[in-house]
Amino acid sequence: MTADIGQIASAHADSQAMHKCLSAFYEDLDSAIAARAPVCTNRGLCCNFESYGHDLFVTSVELAHFVAGHADAWKQPTAQRSCPYQIDGKCTARDHRPMGCRVFFCDESSRDWQNAEYEKRLAELKRIGDDLNIEYRYAEWLSALKSVSKDCIRQVSSPGQIKAPGEFIDPRSLPVIESE
Repeated sequence: MTADIGQIASAHADSQAMHKCLSAFYEDLDSAIAARAPVCTNRGLCCNFESYGHDLFVTSVELAHFVAGHADAWKQPTAQRSCPYQIDGKCTARDHRPMGCRVFFCDESSRDWQNAEYEKRLAELKRIGDDLNIEYRYAEWLSALKSVSKDCIRQVSSPGQIKAPGEFIDPRSLPVIESE
């Protein structure tokens, strides 16, 4: 029997090597995106997947990193198809948010580079997982969150480099760009 993404993530959430790799991966990705200077024009409305009309996907290695970063403040998705970590226009999962959250911008100019950047980085995530012996899975974000057992979350010890939940809440609202 093959494990689902939640089981895989939970089994690897304590891996210091994985956290080190993912932290470096996200730092590099964030720098590459910042260099492109995309603009957020909707203040997190894309986090409400149902009304925005899109889905977010995550890999098993990303979910493992996310599980460890949020073990003390885990939020299960509700019936509404929106990210449970986006509250009042603020992302409460900023440091551990998956690649899809980091790459997606509704800014028209970002359409030229988003897909290529995403595919390039997805290949890197597969390689990281292979190097760390973490079985690869790719799943829709809300389904992946639901697949993580509450019992497994309680057993995850916070790795030394993972910040406590209150420390990574981005208190800034996302900027809103008024169209002329």
